[in-house]
Amino acid sequence: MAKITHRGTWLKISSLNPEDKKNYLTSMALFLIGAFAWGIHLASVGVFNDVPDTENATSSIYNFARLIVVISWAIATFFYIKFLKNQDELIIKWHEFIGSWGAIGFISFGMMMSLLSPYLNFKPGFYELFLAFCIGTVIGGLRFHSKFLS
Repeated sequence: MAKITHRGTWLKISSLNPEDKKNYLTSMALFLIGAFAWGIHLASVGVFNDVPDTENATSSIYNFARLIVVISWAIATFFYIKFLKNQDELIIKWHEFIGSWGAIGFISFGMMMSLLSPYLNFKPGFYELFLAFCIGTVIGGLRFHSKFLS
C-alpha cells in the first residue's frame, strides 16, 4: 500500500507494489501529457488576462491539442481509478480528504476573490479558481497529516 509523505501532500512512489506503481505512473504521465496539450489550448483562449489567439483559435494544431487533452485525461482517469481500487482505507480516506478540502478552498478562496474583485478591478476566472482549489488540497493534506498520521 502507498505511503503518504511530505506532510500529507504526496505519495511515496517507491512504497507501491509493481502493478500499483505502473498504474499510478501511467496516470500521472498521461495527466502531464494532457497538461502540455492544455497549455497549447490556452494560447487560443488566453489566460490571466492574456490576449487570446482568436484568429487561429480553430486551427488544426489547437483542435489536435484539445483532442489530446480529452483522450489522455480520460485514459489517465481510468488508470488512476484502477490504482485507487487496490489501495487501503487510509489512502482512499486521504484521497477523499484532500479532494474535499480542495472543494472548500475553491468555495472559500474563490468566494473571497469574487467578493473583492470589484474593489481590485480583477475578474477571477477558471485558473484563479483552480488555484484556490490547489491551495485547499495542500491545506487538506497538511490537516490530514496532523489529524491521522502524526
